[in-house]
Amino acid sequence: MTKFNTLALAIASLAVPAICAAEDSNKLEEVNVTVSPLDKPADAVAAPVSVLSGETLRKAASATLGETLKNQPGVANASFGSGVGLPVIRGQSANRVKILNDNLDVSDASNTSADHAASIEPLLAERIEILRGPAALRYGSGAIGGVVNIIDGRIPTEVPEEVEGAVEMRHDTANSQDASVFRFTGGAGQLAWYFDGVYRENDDTEIPGLAIVEHEEHDEEEEEHEEEFNTDGYVGNTNARAHSYSGGVSWITDSGYFGLSVNKLENNYGIPLGTHEHHHEEEEEDHEEESEVEAVRIDMAQTRYDLKGEHRFNSNYWDKLRLRIGYNDYEHVELEEGEPGTRFTNEAWESRLEITHDNDSEWRGAYGLQLSDKDFAAVGDEAFIQPSRTRSAGLFTMKEREWGNWHLDLGARIELVDIDPETAEDRDFNLFSTSATLQYFLQEHQHISVGATHSERAPVAEELFADGEHLAESRYLIGNSDLDKERSFNLELGYHHHNEVAGGWHAAQIEASVFYNRIGDYIYSQNTGLEYEDEELPIYAYANRDATFYGAEASVKFPLRSNFYLTLFGDVVRASFDEDIAGESSDVPRMPPLRLGLALGAEYDQWGWEWRTVEAADQDRAGAYEEETDGYTRMDLSAHYNFNIGSSDAVIFASARNLLDEEIRNSTSLLRDYAPEAGRSVEAGVRFIF
Repeated sequence: MTKFNTLALAIASLAVPAICAAEDSNKLEEVNVTVSPLDKPADAVAAPVSVLSGETLRKAASATLGETLKNQPGVANASFGSGVGLPVIRGQSANRVKILNDNLDVSDASNTSADHAASIEPLLAERIEILRGPAALRYGSGAIGGVVNIIDGRIPTEVPEEVEGAVEMRHDTANSQDASVFRFTGGAGQLAWYFDGVYRENDDTEIPGLAIVEHEEHDEEEEEHEEEFNTDGYVGNTNARAHSYSGGVSWITDSGYFGLSVNKLENNYGIPLGTHEHHHEEEEEDHEEESEVEAVRIDMAQTRYDLKGEHRFNSNYWDKLRLRIGYNDYEHVELEEGEPGTRFTNEAWESRLEITHDNDSEWRGAYGLQLSDKDFAAVGDEAFIQPSRTRSAGLFTMKEREWGNWHLDLGARIELVDIDPETAEDRDFNLFSTSATLQYFLQEHQHISVGATHSERAPVAEELFADGEHLAESRYLIGNSDLDKERSFNLELGYHHHNEVAGGWHAAQIEASVFYNRIGDYIYSQNTGLEYEDEELPIYAYANRDATFYGAEASVKFPLRSNFYLTLFGDVVRASFDEDIAGESSDVPRMPPLRLGLALGAEYDQWGWEWRTVEAADQDRAGAYEEETDGYTRMDLSAHYNFNIGSSDAVIFASARNLLDEEIRNSTSLLRDYAPEAGRSVEAGVRFIF
């Protein structure tokens, strides 16, 4: 039996105990997720949603967003050395997965290139919400594949009774990283305030064995390059230093709040050696061409301002009016041997206005307006994209209604996108999205759902107008100004059971999803198999091509005796182009592998532990001119202990990662052949809460 069939059988078997679950269900204390404008808990949202918060988030939090979320169902990490890690949701990433800061786009440059880090510090997050599957209905064109929403609490929504805070320090042996985090909030009368900050610094990432994979089919010149720049036991030039500080203030009333915040972030990180190479012809007697490698670093700086307000109506129909406005001044410079090279800037505004209504037994819903204006530029000798301005405007509505045990969600959105480049003709796109999901509640916390979504995405500036060398990625990019918009049709079947207060096996927490997503005119950077002569870089050209994605995710957590629990989980995604090109693979490149795993742990009043093992299959469907990726077995062990110091709480935590010291290379990463994941390591720290 293949691993794919094994997972399919596992998903089917997970539903068996769920269908036989308890007759009665009690209401749980729940936190509403903000990815729904209607204040719904995660287990009631029609779309598949995961939430990381509390001790679970603190245990997973890392220097990058992709590393933090990689163990979530349906989510993988597109790493680019230890300084960059972007989330991949069901095989979709970059311009199809929108990264949000409290429901507004982060507006950085992470979606323009795989070597650009997201301007988010996961160590400062209070909660992270992951919506798997199309979310363009509420968040627009760039959310056709999913959403990651980071909630940080910078703008308080209530006045705390006393000053509250937390201080945390941690150390990771994988790269000798030291990180310190603080957070304080307080207030008086109707005024509330908030401050936070993080500082982290690390050396090169330690690995088991060589950094660069030596493929048998490589020619002699490529082998010499690999031998010259390969490192043993570590990935060169992956040290980093970052710090971020934020402050916010709010005015709280009986009917709502209004607040402002500002954030300053700086991040300096290296691009792994061997991925970028300049060739210079020297005027020497032998006239031989010499190869010189320049260590490339990214020096990022960002200042972000946010405004947030909410008014609660005293009405039988209208519920809440919410306003969000964000302005981001972002730039990063690619440093070559310490000297400034190409400079990327993004000056962006975004605003969102939503009003919700609830007339009890009939329809409840939301109406929304979203506006954005982004002025992006890349300036320098190696700028691969011309400056451009992108403006968009979207109107949407979302409705829901209940009939007995049935629950129906409907929605629609229209959006206009205008992309105006500096030297080429501008492009305009009219987009339309709609969705319908039907849920049937077997019990209060047990339901099945079926949904259909049509979403459209406009190509972005780099897909349309790129033309140049991108040495950090080691490739030459060619855009296509004639690209059509993407059209996605997604079908989803889901099952959810969550009843922690029931006894025995009835308390099992079960989630399972099966999806089918056909994307017309899917936009991707096609490896042409050609090389750009001056730099011997592979040429990638953006193109439209119909593609189909399908897969499944499942997890079940069983409570055992003596506070023990057992979790089984797995996910898989397959993606292929609908039409074959002669001599080329029909597989979409850089897809995550099949993963199966289990976790055994225990939770007590003062302490807890978890042992987790993941088995990832070989990714032998690499796509045209791409290398296959070997599978791996990853084993991790974590523990925490809670204690009191006077009137304050404290937590000591530790995680032993990659205990088998496996060579782990992410099939989703452009650098899988140059920068594997860290080897065996230990991270430990202490957190004080008062």
